Amino acid sequence: MSRLLEVVISVSAVIVALLWIPIALSFFSTDENKRFEARGRLKNALIGTLIYVLAISGVIYAIFNYVALGQ
Repeated sequence: MSRLLEVVISVSAVIVALLWIPIALSFFSTDENKRFEARGRLKNALIGTLIYVLAISGVIYAIFNYVALGQ
């Protein structure tokens, strides 16, 4: 089970990194238009990362059970 957990964490880290790499490259660009667009995408990336972490940790499932089923 420990090995499976390590694999899941590794895959999750790669997915989150792939989400953030283009934003980071644009954010530190010398082109002002790219930097402005990166600031706009930053909010979406933060929300996406938060949702992904909540989904992986099971918090979304727990909230659904509490709201929908009352458990």
